[in-house]
Amino acid sequence: MSNVLITGASGMLGATLVNELKNDFNVFATGSSNFPEQYSNYKKFDLRSESYEELIEWADPDIILHGGALTNGNHCEQKPYDAFAINGISVRKFLEATNKNIKIIYISTDAVFPSSVHLAKEDDIVCPENVYGKSKELGEFFLNITEDRSYTIIRTTIVGLNINKRRKSFLEWIISSAKDHEKFGLFTDVVFCPISIWDLANEIRFIICKNVDEKVFHIAGELCTKFDFGEKLLNALNIRTEMLSKTLITSFGNRAKRSNDQSLDSAYYQNKYNRRLPTLDETISKIKNYYERH
Repeated sequence: MSNVLITGASGMLGATLVNELKNDFNVFATGSSNFPEQYSNYKKFDLRSESYEELIEWADPDIILHGGALTNGNHCEQKPYDAFAINGISVRKFLEATNKNIKIIYISTDAVFPSSVHLAKEDDIVCPENVYGKSKELGEFFLNITEDRSYTIIRTTIVGLNINKRRKSFLEWIISSAKDHEKFGLFTDVVFCPISIWDLANEIRFIICKNVDEKVFHIAGELCTKFDFGEKLLNALNIRTEMLSKTLITSFGNRAKRSNDQSLDSAYYQNKYNRRLPTLDETISKIKNYYERH
């Protein structure tokens, strides 16, 4: 059974990857902070650290599943050093701290593409429009210039629920705003292709178990606007929508620049490996199932 080191395990995706993969692999989890719900085999670690030797010695990984990231766009703009250190330079440090037999699976983002690219494909030219996207592009760069190293970059757009109750996701913000009768808006002029964290975990399990050797994948869901996603979600959960309004991203000045078109084309991955990624309705249904259970 392979040893898998999962970074970002105090965040939404990382904690879920630990939960979903711990029965299939020897999982070692690391995150930036401790939290009550954390996995038993967990080590607090700052990805800005100069040395990764202690972490690698502890986990002795066969695979590093690098999902740890600073994802808040405004935070990245305000603290670009942290963004580049955590999201980009950390990849170089993992490469330097490990031998070429250790595979790295790096979770990247749609934010490496500009607004001008619709349903971006794996071979489209990256041109990020903000610090977050640039820091993830740097992580991709370090992998792409390596020799004799097995790695996979997964570009995706995730939605889900936090195991760490100290965190609040985009999805949880929608639900809590509606339930607390707070007025909030979602963009009608921003499109994206959300996939649930549980479905992404299932695809990552497939990639590891089948020893898929591919450099870049887009793994995402069905195209929709942020407003359509939020409205469908609340309707599925039988939560009233009168607090929800339609807004435009262009009306928000005090925020990090974000692409209007955050869409990814996942056809290559689906066709080559005979995988069927979920529709929007299936994604909403998966969220509903987990929300009602937990």
